[in-house]
Amino acid sequence: MATIRDIAKKMGLSVSTVSRALNDNQRISIHTRKRVKKMAQELGYQPNYNARNLTNQEANAVGVVFPVNNRVVDNIFYVGLLRGINEELTSKNYVLSVAIGNSTEQVLENVKSMITRAQIKRFILLYSHINDPVIELLRKQPVTFVTIGKPAAGQKWLYVDNNNVKAGADGTRFLMERYHVSNPIFAESPNGWPYELDRREGYLREMSQTNRKPVIFAVPDEDEHQLDRLIKENPQMDGVVATDDYTGLKIYHRFKTLHPDKEIEVVGYNNSLPNELTDQHFHSVDLHPKEMGQAAVQLLFENQIEARVKHTIVEHSI
Repeated sequence: MATIRDIAKKMGLSVSTVSRALNDNQRISIHTRKRVKKMAQELGYQPNYNARNLTNQEANAVGVVFPVNNRVVDNIFYVGLLRGINEELTSKNYVLSVAIGNSTEQVLENVKSMITRAQIKRFILLYSHINDPVIELLRKQPVTFVTIGKPAAGQKWLYVDNNNVKAGADGTRFLMERYHVSNPIFAESPNGWPYELDRREGYLREMSQTNRKPVIFAVPDEDEHQLDRLIKENPQMDGVVATDDYTGLKIYHRFKTLHPDKEIEVVGYNNSLPNELTDQHFHSVDLHPKEMGQAAVQLLFENQIEARVKHTIVEHSI
């Protein structure tokens, strides 16, 4: 099996230069790093990751942080993200370590332990919330992190996302053009997440271009009576652009309960519901979570070399 000394001798470089190149030391030019890695691959060099990480004081693991949300466990959107993350990490000889909990405090303690005890220095957060304690912790530590979802206005960090303004407009136009919906309403949560605001902007933009009157629902988490009132106050609605699949399904079920003889077309986002929960009147925008997970890992590692890379946008489809 080839060693670092074999690579150095073959290329006429010092052992220290080869070692630094293989470890992506920024003091070595990108050109030299690429040449050394190519030679290492040709010679069949296999790095000792345990020794390398001991030297760097970094575990060959990436912390993956879940949001505190009761929908996480059964939401296949997160499964898609994990598949992409794991596939990309495996190619880099890294593993993922999960932080998940029933409260923000539990997740925060888990992440603290990852940093101090497990020596994990790279993290992917499967969400992007304003004033989030975990994000605030990571910003103060010597670690690198990427979020799934762009930061709120005024905040900056590495992120992967979709073009949610375009996704909101595309979903609205999809209902109007494909299913001849005349009066689609927009349904969102009361939380005001950045992706919701962007999808709402896309909906409003599309409605203004077609000279239609927009209607926005802030769907309550538990209060079905309020949701029923909103539906009854808008008898003209024949379509729903919901900020996510679960919100769309909730409105769809309440609408059919109140109006069993009327049809309504619904489009949600995330493509996260099992087929048995929906029918031909429920549609979903695919955000391609596997590709988002892969892009998050690539951004997490590429940023160590190319500091100018700040975010990645993944295309959606309907």
